[in-house]
Amino acid sequence: MAADDQGNDALARRTTVESAPAVQLEHLIKTYPGNPVPAVNDVSLDILEGQVFTLLGPSGCGKTTTLRMIAGLEAVDQGKLLFKDRVIVDTSRGYSMPPHSRDVGMVFQSYAIWPHMTVEDNVGFPLKVRREKKAEIRERVARALELVGLAGLEKRPAPMLSGGQQQRVALARALIYEPNVLLLDEPFSNLDAKLREQMRLEVKLLQRKTGVTIVFVTHDQVEALSLSDRIAVMDLGMVQQIGTPHELYQNPANAFVRDFLGKTVLLTGTVKISNPSGQVAVEIDGAPGSAVFGRSSTAEELGVGQAVNVAMRPEDVKLAANDGRQEPSTGLPGVIETQQFVGERTEYRVRLSNQPPLLAYSDWRQAFHEGEGVWVKIEPDAVTVWPGWATATRIEEGLDEPLLASAEATARV
Repeated sequence: MAADDQGNDALARRTTVESAPAVQLEHLIKTYPGNPVPAVNDVSLDILEGQVFTLLGPSGCGKTTTLRMIAGLEAVDQGKLLFKDRVIVDTSRGYSMPPHSRDVGMVFQSYAIWPHMTVEDNVGFPLKVRREKKAEIRERVARALELVGLAGLEKRPAPMLSGGQQQRVALARALIYEPNVLLLDEPFSNLDAKLREQMRLEVKLLQRKTGVTIVFVTHDQVEALSLSDRIAVMDLGMVQQIGTPHELYQNPANAFVRDFLGKTVLLTGTVKISNPSGQVAVEIDGAPGSAVFGRSSTAEELGVGQAVNVAMRPEDVKLAANDGRQEPSTGLPGVIETQQFVGERTEYRVRLSNQPPLLAYSDWRQAFHEGEGVWVKIEPDAVTVWPGWATATRIEEGLDEPLLASAEATARV
């Protein structure tokens, strides 16, 4: 067989494997006693083999409950759960496989490292419970510790480990019996910011090395965007959108996803031109004659003269010095209210006429001063247009919290 044919066959096999679901959730429902609203409400997901799949959302959205149902730590009220076409839960038949038979590893938020044990004993405990031979346990512990970068620390007492080392021990213990699926429940939340960044990279490299399917739960957008192959954004027990990090960030399906992922700048305006292809031209309130161009998934429903919201990311807002000359119609006049230097960039809060304050990022080499006039330019490819009546709220700690562009924003989208 020719080399090209061999390469094509290998690619076809890899594509087939990567597209096969490792975990399938079919219409899962979970309701807790005393609360009539389901914690998980008709969730269906295909989690592909060999990928990092993240359940992302605010507190109380149902992501951890979903993970615990996969692990078998929460009973499923209704629905079906499969691992590679093998039925794990089917409530229509009253069947639920016990947790220890599901071939999953799990890392909890607290790591659950036993302080009276050494590293070796912590990592090898799952095999000891399964009554594996001592020689087999020693060999597999050494292999797991090598995998997570802790080789040579087998005899170290658990209390002498740093936070990052404890997390690696928890990962090694979850991987010790080579599970098909690894479940991670907010594993970085107890680490400081710098160590969280380091561990995100290490987990991603570990996944690429082992090929294990990871289901990752977090409320942190940066963790989700940087670590995931695909993300399911959840709110109120339901999946709001599923996609790659880039798809969700650039093409949100609704206002909740748009505002939960990253920071959003919101401006109000009026439709001037709308065409079926999805392109919309908007005149910004307070800037007569302006024209901001964006895209809308419901452009056919947006009529000329309709009030809309224009949404973009702070990194897509460009600032230029206002030297008093008339700027083209794509520029909006503004004044710098505050500026914060944060290292790799400077963040500006800009006051516009008849608009909420606007957040913009600029290269740290480009300096504007408080009170200075600027022209605000918006990258057209990064703008989305939304009906003015749309709202986005999230439920967190029992309160409705509006998702606003800034602390003083008045526009609701």
